Amino acid sequence: GSCWTPARPGEMGKKDEDKKKKKDSKKKSKKDDKKKTKKDKKKKKEKKGKKDSGSSSSSSSSSADKAAKDTKRRKEDKGAAEVGELTLAAPPMLPVADLPPPEEGIRRFHFTVEETGPLGVRFSGGFPPLILAVNAESFAGRKGVPENFEVHAINGLALVPQNRDVVMSSLKARPVTLDMRPQGWKPKEKVKEMERKRQIEEAEMTKRIQMEEQRREQVAREAAEQAEREAIERAERLELRRREREEQAAKAREARLEQKAKAEEFERQLAADPELLRRAAQQLMEAEYGSAVKVDDGRRGLPLRLLTRRKEVAWLWAGEVQELIGGGAFDPGDTWT
Repeated sequence: GSCWTPARPGEMGKKDEDKKKKKDSKKKSKKDDKKKTKKDKKKKKEKKGKKDSGSSSSSSSSSADKAAKDTKRRKEDKGAAEVGELTLAAPPMLPVADLPPPEEGIRRFHFTVEETGPLGVRFSGGFPPLILAVNAESFAGRKGVPENFEVHAINGLALVPQNRDVVMSSLKARPVTLDMRPQGWKPKEKVKEMERKRQIEEAEMTKRIQMEEQRREQVAREAAEQAEREAIERAERLELRRREREEQAAKAREARLEQKAKAEEFERQLAADPELLRRAAQQLMEAEYGSAVKVDDGRRGLPLRLLTRRKEVAWLWAGEVQELIGGGAFDPGDTWT
């Protein structure tokens, strides 16, 4: 028959350890598999994203490239600006003995190591700061620091924004040298440059004014010459018209005189017939139709020429052709019967 043999205590501990190792190895392999699966999924997603982005339109890819280039350029500009800022760092302050003499119009005040404590000056904001007030009992007041002056330099460094941290901290240190300038002060070279520019501008302005005056004089001279020519032409036209009128008047007078002479000659020819016959002819022409006119000298007839010596019925009168009665106008009632 079969029999059961109890295991030894050493063998039992060894078996438990083996089981535990197998379990740990299984857990570790499961964890590794999970990590590997996660990595594979992540890689698949990245590949899918790359594939989708590659299949997008060219315009989106170009815009993305442009944005990337802009970002890169901004970074480069920022780096260049940082380098520029570094290059604009404030220069070191000079010792008092090495400071150059102040320029014309600049007032310098030096505060030694013994003059510690507040200066007694109140500044305004901005650059360059303006001295708003000076305490009369302070070091600045005793040295005669003026109010309403601008701070030009501190220890030889100009009051500009890039020197702000250095110069403002120097106010608390000793020794310190303050250069003050009145408001509106400008360096001598700049004043000379401004004066030179002003002189150039004034010379250009004077030249332009002279040219404008010459142009106006030329225009006025041309206008005067034109007016003079027009006046001469107008006078000539008036003189011509006057002469023409005088000639026409002279011709008219001559014509009237000639006509008068002709009329007088004609009248003399008419008066050549006896008065008795002329009166009889006048009575005959003025008599009513069918009435009798008696001639005083007993004549039975009159010369026909006497019956045409009236202007109303004459074809010619004093050498002028007379118009027909009615002026040649058509009269529908004037018919032959």
